Amino acid sequence: MATPIRYQIRCEKDGASVKASYDLQVPVGGAALIASFTLVVDGKELIDQTHWIPGQVRYNGTQFTELDHPDKDVTVAFSISSNEGWNAADSDILRGDRRFDDVSFPNS
Repeated sequence: MATPIRYQIRCEKDGASVKASYDLQVPVGGAALIASFTLVVDGKELIDQTHWIPGQVRYNGTQFTELDHPDKDVTVAFSISSNEGWNAADSDILRGDRRFDDVSFPNS
């Protein structure tokens, strides 16, 4: 069985601004590595794939984006995979009828 990657992903909406924070890590001392990670808010990829380096044991940070239409619902989606064949993906909605809203994807 493939070793799962532990992750905490949170996106917070304040009007048109969205703050996305993430922390991914593999268990210490194991053979698992983070093979890929994407985080999309309203169709915009927030993880710069030109600077993403596959094979990391930990990846964390914060990204910001502005919504084109903050009064409309927007989808937040992520995908993570390991070198051992483990995968995780999910999505949720930041609601346009709320000035402040958030979504979280924890597995630890």
